[in-house]
Amino acid sequence: MGKLDVAHFIGIYQIRKKMQEDGVTNPSDAVKQFTRDFVDTLSKMPLDEEIKILNHSFLDLKGNVIARLPIKK
Repeated sequence: MGKLDVAHFIGIYQIRKKMQEDGVTNPSDAVKQFTRDFVDTLSKMPLDEEIKILNHSFLDLKGNVIARLPIKK
């Protein structure tokens, strides 16, 4: 697998967002909101910036949280 960077995730989540908008998938409202917010945040970042995943969170290389998946506990 290649480097997990903004370009990787924005491609995936733009497709998910479009599928949600078109009604192909129908996740919870929390997941829909997460998807919209995540795509918006990623679109403002450099495409080559690396992203890490840890404990249901997406982090930049400095360890700052970019987004958290809306996981019910």
